[in-house]
Amino acid sequence: MSMPRRPKPSLVAAIGGIALLAGCNVALVEKPYYNVTETESFKTAGAPSRIMLIEVVDQENTFLAEFWAESLSNHGYPPRLRYVTDPTDVADNETIKPENRVVVVVSPAQTTMRDTLCTDPQSVGNDPTSDRVIVRFGFCNGDSIISETRARYNRDQFEAQIQSNADTINYQLFPRHLRNNDDRYCSPFLVSC
Repeated sequence: MSMPRRPKPSLVAAIGGIALLAGCNVALVEKPYYNVTETESFKTAGAPSRIMLIEVVDQENTFLAEFWAESLSNHGYPPRLRYVTDPTDVADNETIKPENRVVVVVSPAQTTMRDTLCTDPQSVGNDPTSDRVIVRFGFCNGDSIISETRARYNRDQFEAQIQSNADTINYQLFPRHLRNNDDRYCSPFLVSC
C-alpha cells in the first residue's frame, strides 16, 4: 500500500505566500534606471553637506512639498540625505547645490521620464477610476538624469506607503554599487560587479 505523495512544505509555503501577497495592498516600486555607472560620487558632490533640494510636481497638490521632503529625509544608505524645498532653508555653514536635486512627479505624463524628468516634468492629475497612484522619482544633475525609479501606490494608503517605502526609493536612487549586468563573467556576489 503506497501513501499518496504530499507536496513539499516549501512549495506549499511559496504558493501560500503568493496568495497572501496577491491579496495585500502593497506598493510596487519598479526597477530603477541608471544613466551612469555609479551614483555615489554624484550624491557626494551634489550634496556636500548631506542636504539636497527636492522638487515636487503634482497637479492636484495631494501633499505639500514639505511632506515629501520630510518623508524621504534620513532614509537609505548612510550618509543619509536631508531634503529641503527651498535652497535658502539651510544653515550658514551648510552647502547646497540646487542643480543637484530629486524630482518627484505625482501622476506623471507619459513623456515625463529620463532627461525630461529634469527639464520639463509634467503631472496630468489623478485618475479617479484607478486604485493606484503612480509617482516617478528622479535624481537630476542639472538637465541630466542620473537615476530614476517609479512607484505605484494604493490610493487608500498613499500617505502611509510613501513613508514606509522611503528607504526603498532612496536605495534605488542612490545605490552604493551598480551591478554590471553586461558582463556575463561577473559574479553577482562580487561587490565590484
